[in-house]
Amino acid sequence: MEINKIYNMDCLEGIRKIPDCSIASIITDPPYFLGLTSNGQKGSFSDLQICTPFYKELFGEFKRVLKKDGCIYFFTDWRAYAFYYPIFDNVIGARNMLVWNKGSGAGSYYTFAHELILYYGREISGGGANVITGIPGFAAGAKKEDGEKIHPAQKPTKLIRKLIRDSTKEGELVLDCFMGSGTTAISCIREHRNYIGFEICENNYEVCMKRIGREKSQEA
Repeated sequence: MEINKIYNMDCLEGIRKIPDCSIASIITDPPYFLGLTSNGQKGSFSDLQICTPFYKELFGEFKRVLKKDGCIYFFTDWRAYAFYYPIFDNVIGARNMLVWNKGSGAGSYYTFAHELILYYGREISGGGANVITGIPGFAAGAKKEDGEKIHPAQKPTKLIRKLIRDSTKEGELVLDCFMGSGTTAISCIREHRNYIGFEICENNYEVCMKRIGREKSQEA
């Protein structure tokens, strides 16, 4: 597959075309599937079980394409962690769970001020503690650096750039299977890394292309 390109396609179909042991870091933020169901009722944890075969295969592909000294950062939250962790650990082998304290968030029963990141990979020298602080989410000020929020689960570039610096060297290849608004691609461009991404939603894909186009024009 071409590098420095986002593909508007199913990530499982796309990742099968990536060569073995070619990815230095996988940084990805999947949909958590815990909102409303098709009949308008609140979703339940058991609804996630339909996704189990998909994630077993996807994590198997993660393991195949990752370099021997590569790293994986897989975002989740407190509701979906119990679903993802046993699959991730069984297929890949979890090494840690990072906690991103984003400073503020929605919620009436205490605010959702943190997100979780399943981690697999080598020892990280100088990466700091497994609680990441000082990088605000959009509700706490990330828009000052990244502009207005254009995706419901958008992460600040400052956070993704930290993970990229922690786990890769300049010129290495980063994979994001759920590109969303393209933040991983933008972060790779700024950190002089290469990237491959997948985004199945056409509207999100168009947003990615526009953001990348603006980023490249500013660099020129």
